[in-house]
Amino acid sequence: MIEQAADMIRSSKYTVAFTGAGLSRESGLPLFGEWPEFDIRVLDINFFKNNYDWAWPRIKDWFYDFYGQAEPNEGHRILKQMEDNRWIRSVVTLNFDDLHQKAGSTNTIGICGSPQRLVCLDCHEKFEADQINWEQMPPRCPVCGGMLKPDILFYGDEVPDPEYKLGLKEANRAKVMLVVGVSGEMMPAGVIPMFAKKRRQTKIIEINIQPTHYTNAVTDIFIQKPASEGLNDLFLALKNNKS
Repeated sequence: MIEQAADMIRSSKYTVAFTGAGLSRESGLPLFGEWPEFDIRVLDINFFKNNYDWAWPRIKDWFYDFYGQAEPNEGHRILKQMEDNRWIRSVVTLNFDDLHQKAGSTNTIGICGSPQRLVCLDCHEKFEADQINWEQMPPRCPVCGGMLKPDILFYGDEVPDPEYKLGLKEANRAKVMLVVGVSGEMMPAGVIPMFAKKRRQTKIIEINIQPTHYTNAVTDIFIQKPASEGLNDLFLALKNNKS
């Protein structure tokens, strides 16, 4: 399977990586349902608006303090090396931890947004995290004093533009898509591999520890391994047979 996947990537004119929580988990970031002492309701847009003062200290603890300490793992670094070798052309990710960027990947599209940007729910202005007064809790919009929200996808939000459209554009260009650590349960963002298969007959290589919604529906090659291990095996196969 590894050699077949390497041959597929090697012969592809445009390969896109599509990554999810299974990759970030190896950097110590648990899946949402596994977060200890974290109330998932704070990521529901209606609950957040109605409990703004209560929600923000919890969001800061997790997305700015805990997440901010996370470092890229071997899988992130391998994807960066694959980009350097032009074996992949872009990374489209469901993750909002910015670990691909920290690893050095230069063409990364975060279709669920980034907590390093905040948006005002009243005046709709956007701000970088370093523009916010974090000593005030909950933080307020520097322009109008309104409610600020991390510019990430909450439950009940629309998928952010233009990132989602950019992700679809990459899927439309892909001859091969490397799906890593994505279950296919988060919709509509998780539809991207299915879109690629239907629109372009894109070949799908999937690396996951267990079968997912993609495996029997669109996957051509299924590598049943943890993200970093599967990526390392694939990278070595590409490197050892570099033409």
